[in-house]
Amino acid sequence: MELIIDFDKIKDPSKREWLISSLKLMHIGFHTAEKPQTYAQYNKDLEKGDAEVERGEFTTAADLKVEAGKW
Repeated sequence: MELIIDFDKIKDPSKREWLISSLKLMHIGFHTAEKPQTYAQYNKDLEKGDAEVERGEFTTAADLKVEAGKW
């Protein structure tokens, strides 16, 4: 599953860097896009995300809290 972020809306450069670092640390794929996602791409992304969850490739809220506590 991929995450689309509008980095232009994040005005503070340090917050942008923190977000990118955090996403990379958590191995969350992301990309930016200048045009809207198509329904076909959206559905494909949903299917990929469902497959990741079925394989157990996800982080629980409790695990994320523990990881965030290490930052």
